[in-house]
Amino acid sequence: MLVFPFLLGGLLYQIIQGQGMTALGGMFAAFLITLLPVICKGMGMGDQKLLMAFGAWTSYVCVYQLVLGSLVSCLVLFMLSPRTWRKLLKNMRLVVAGWYGHREVWLPAPSESALALPYGLHLFLAYLVLYLMG
Repeated sequence: MLVFPFLLGGLLYQIIQGQGMTALGGMFAAFLITLLPVICKGMGMGDQKLLMAFGAWTSYVCVYQLVLGSLVSCLVLFMLSPRTWRKLLKNMRLVVAGWYGHREVWLPAPSESALALPYGLHLFLAYLVLYLMG
């Protein structure tokens, strides 16, 4: 509920500044980048809306940088937690077995997820790094 006013505020601000297309481009890029993870239930729609709101305030270039930074943050956390490797390998085998056996994508239950940390935290960490780097 808090994200929509943030998104609309960014959109209105960019329109007033004469950068309405930049805001729409940022929102559209965020939507496209997060569409597959949301469909596969690897990301929640709240994270998608948050990234779209960020895109409304900035541009598609900033959205792309933020997504890359957040993916690096996810990978670092993953590398520091070896016990999640086994879970991830098990889940990947389940997905592959479901696809080869039934031509369906079998996704693990949320309780069986290898990385259950909210993506918003990684977005925040990536934003801090981008902000501090200038």
